[in-house]
Amino acid sequence: MAQRAWDIPCSYEARNCINPIRKLVDRKVYVPNPEKAVIKLNIGDPTFFGNLPAHPGAQQAVSDAALSGQHNAYEPTPGSPEARAAVASKYSYPCNPLTAEDVQITSGCAQAVEFVLTTLCETGDNILMPRPGFSLYKTNNDGRRVEMKYYNLQPDRAWEADLDHLESLIDEKTRVLVVVNPSNPCGSAYSKEHLLQLVAVAEKHRLPILADEIYEHIVYNGGEFHPIASLSDRVPIFTCGGIAKRHLIPGWRTGWLIFYDRHDRLKEARVCVQQLSTRILGACSITQAAIPRILNDTPQEFFDNTTRHLAAVSSYMFDELAKLPCLKPVKPVGAMYMLVGVEVDLLPNIADDTEFTAKLMSEESVFCLPGYIFYYPNFFRIVLLAPLENMKEAAARISAFCHRYMVQES
Repeated sequence: MAQRAWDIPCSYEARNCINPIRKLVDRKVYVPNPEKAVIKLNIGDPTFFGNLPAHPGAQQAVSDAALSGQHNAYEPTPGSPEARAAVASKYSYPCNPLTAEDVQITSGCAQAVEFVLTTLCETGDNILMPRPGFSLYKTNNDGRRVEMKYYNLQPDRAWEADLDHLESLIDEKTRVLVVVNPSNPCGSAYSKEHLLQLVAVAEKHRLPILADEIYEHIVYNGGEFHPIASLSDRVPIFTCGGIAKRHLIPGWRTGWLIFYDRHDRLKEARVCVQQLSTRILGACSITQAAIPRILNDTPQEFFDNTTRHLAAVSSYMFDELAKLPCLKPVKPVGAMYMLVGVEVDLLPNIADDTEFTAKLMSEESVFCLPGYIFYYPNFFRIVLLAPLENMKEAAARISAFCHRYMVQES
């Protein structure tokens, strides 16, 4: 009898779990010009350049928690009582009051998103996702055969949703409306009026909202942030957040999922989320212990320093890139990003956003992500976190690159 050959198959879910941003970055698809230092404007990690450090109080809170010896055990899988209470107190609103029981502590905002999508969606279901949109949602869903239905955002209307298009996508298999505000990748922040329009659509079609607010309060250039749960209790809302972006500590992997459920429509969902949290026996106990001090003791000046930086950098980059006929930047007012349109008709030797960003990297060593990563071709995304000096150099290189490829007027 012939010996059986080794054959160790992997699951459909694992084989189809692909994060296009990490794939592009980790596999070094884009090769820089060896004669120029790389300027990385591709990943939204506020720690990368060292110019936006964590607040010392946050670092001390984690240090104290670790050295106390009191937080080495597993916490309850929904999170420590103290951390849950601190989040509930911080994010309670008159129309949507909270208790600690309404909070699930998670390993980053990404896990909060995963909990919601896994709880609500089965094979053949679909979710409503903004386009342009962050690719992590597709990464979560493809392996589970959950369909992404993308509703259009409108660059000429501050990236507001096209409500008619949104409603046209809803069917009996639609499980949740995703609202990302402030937006990665758009750099937008919605008005109260537009958020209430989205709530009205969700109420009409009896859909819960997944509110991705990891960039909460990161607004500038006249932008305003309004937590969607602070505006209405008419629909159940899952709000996903954390300390990664506003507190500039993404590597600490600490976030939360908040159930805004004034009318008790998420009973089963709460139980299912808690069951899912038992897979990893809860988030890190040390960072959980630091959450009350991080949320309550970080001074406003710390946050203002970040938004001042983003305002200065975004204004400079917008003004410089708007001078180039082949580029159409959309000025951001929130989050840490700016989307820039590429007029390929004015660039006869560049086919699309993928070729634009690849050549920009190979010739000028400026690394930006192409729009196709966000399901929005012929745009590219710029991360606004580098020091202004680096951004000025990046703008100069982008300008030189465009002038080399642009159709010259006769």
